[in-house]
Amino acid sequence: MYKKMSPLYSFVLLSLIGAGFGSFNCLNPGYDCKNRGLCDYFGRCKCAQGFQGYDCGLDSSTISSSANCRAKCLNKGICHSNTVCYCTDDFIGAQCEIPVLSAKCGLDTMKVQGYQPLTFRGDMYLKQSMFGCQLREMVSDIPGMRLFELEIPHRAITPCALTKTQNNETGDTIYEVEIATAHNKGFFSMSDTVHTVKCVYESRRMGENPVDVTQAMNPFKVSLLNDNNEPAQQIQRGDPYFFNVETSGKFPDMKGTRLSYLEAYAVDQQTGMVKSIKLIENECPVRSTITGYGVSISNEEYSRAGFFIGRGKIESFNVIDQEPIRLDYRAKICTGQCRQAVCNSPSPVRIPPETPFKHLMAPVDIV
Repeated sequence: MYKKMSPLYSFVLLSLIGAGFGSFNCLNPGYDCKNRGLCDYFGRCKCAQGFQGYDCGLDSSTISSSANCRAKCLNKGICHSNTVCYCTDDFIGAQCEIPVLSAKCGLDTMKVQGYQPLTFRGDMYLKQSMFGCQLREMVSDIPGMRLFELEIPHRAITPCALTKTQNNETGDTIYEVEIATAHNKGFFSMSDTVHTVKCVYESRRMGENPVDVTQAMNPFKVSLLNDNNEPAQQIQRGDPYFFNVETSGKFPDMKGTRLSYLEAYAVDQQTGMVKSIKLIENECPVRSTITGYGVSISNEEYSRAGFFIGRGKIESFNVIDQEPIRLDYRAKICTGQCRQAVCNSPSPVRIPPETPFKHLMAPVDIV
């Protein structure tokens, strides 16, 4: 299954951003200066002659020239002894390829990962809640380091919620959160740190052929049409629009598609806040949206030239007044016609005969 996020006029593609850490402070327990280095008032190591690095752990006489170095040191790592990388305090790994603090950006979640030395005896947590949103220790894949993780759904609620914003110039959607590291359990001191990690989902204009690794293997092709089967850029409130998803041809044996999830959302350009409304979930129209907004929603499928095309039909409404809507979707792909989920129909509303008719929604002018 593949997911894309799409405004009425753009695709959104997935990208990853990890934030730097800069976690070393020799005032904290377990962060000693090496090779006779001295810790100053600000928590920085003052190295003895012949040594360098954030912890004075690099013997300057062992630094290799580029001609002699056989190691590939990344992220400003320094090659020494011809085969070994000395990393900055932001990175670890044989080639300094692993951030000490990073975010892995999933389709629906952000997974925060942080590494600490074996001597670490504190806590890592989301800044907004020391005790309610702690990163949990996992089995580490790096010798000599402890691994802490927390997977946060994009729709997580307080106290462990992510901050969601949108870049008004690029259309990028950004999820971010501040991670605090306290080196003594239950206590945050002046030598502790707070850093931000974020995930950015990049926007591309439809028809620009965006260059992205996810695009090459995207099994779906999506389109937004009005009731005249024309590409939709503007839709009158109350008019239907159709969100079509079909196979892109990347997998020739796949002939059918069906929407499994569809969500409309909008960004308030004044405040940057995002409001979202589920339209289809688990292949079924969301009843609370239908009744709450007085609109019709259906999840359909039609055939064309031997292919089965998934289609969501939505009666348009505003998520935020005077703001364009965007659509976030998931779909499934099948070898033939996709099996339909069973959606429970709501019970009919019984109105007593003596009850006068009442308007359930604002009147609509027919022109």
